[in-house]
This record gives sequence, C-alpha cells and structure tokens, in this order.
Amino acid sequence: MGDLLFLTAGRRKGLLRGTPAVTWYERGLALEGSDPEAAIAAYARCIAGQPDFADAHNNLGRVVHDQGDFVRAEACYRAAIALRDDVALYWFNLGVVVEDRGRSADAIDAYERALAIDPQLADAHFNLARLYELSGQRAGDDMLRRRAFRHLGQYRTLARAAR
Repeated sequence: MGDLLFLTAGRRKGLLRGTPAVTWYERGLALEGSDPEAAIAAYARCIAGQPDFADAHNNLGRVVHDQGDFVRAEACYRAAIALRDDVALYWFNLGVVVEDRGRSADAIDAYERALAIDPQLADAHFNLARLYELSGQRAGDDMLRRRAFRHLGQYRTLARAAR
C-alpha cells in the first residue's frame, strides 16, 4: 500500500506559505514616506490576509487621506474603530477626516471620543479649541467659547510638558 501511495501521489512537496500580514504591514510602514502607492498596496495585502488588523486599516486611511481621498480614508478609520474602539488615535484621525469633509459636528464628536480615551492627546485639544471657537463665534454662544478656552489651555499645558 505504501508503494501505491508513493507512485500515485509522487514525492510530497512542502506547502507554500503566503507572506504574513504583519510583513505586509511593516512594508507599508517602510514605504509610506517614499512610495505611498506601494504602501497602500502593502496595507491592502495585509488587510486581505488579516481583515481584523486594525492598525493596517488606520494606516491605510492615513495614506489615502494624505492623498486627498477623504471618503476612502473615513471608511478605513471607521473600519479600524469597528475593530478597536478604544484607540484614541483612530478617533482623532476620524475627526480630522470628517472635519476635512466639512462636518464639524462629527469632528467634535470624534475628538471628544479620542479625549475620553486619552485626555493627554494634545492635538485633539487644539482641534477642539479651534472648532469650539468657530462654532461659538458663529452662534454667538459664550459656552462654546469657554469650551474653546478650556481646550486651548489643556493644549498649551500638554505642549509645554512635551518640550
């Protein structure tokens, strides 16, 4: 029986293994500055191999966001958040892209969510201060202006501490 299997199946060949998702992710990181299109392809390959790789969704979003594809970037950030809603950076990035798309109220919500997770996220305080100030000026709302000052104060404190 052993000879029959050997004759019909031939010699066993090793299984070919695909490139691990983390390798594609690392390639994407390495290529972001020099070749954004290749970075996008690498992150897409990572996600194809491991759809629950939240950082790859976020980083893909950041690269396409930098290229001006706000719709795709928002979808990527939302995919990352759907996988890990406890990462402040994902919420912050979502805030930036929805603000770029002209949706200030959604941006405020996203920045607030980011700060609920990480109150030390200085850039979220800065962006909130700016949005609250603009909203307060348009609406003539002193409460929004006070929020702007509070967030600007937090930003300044965190920026000084980071020096």
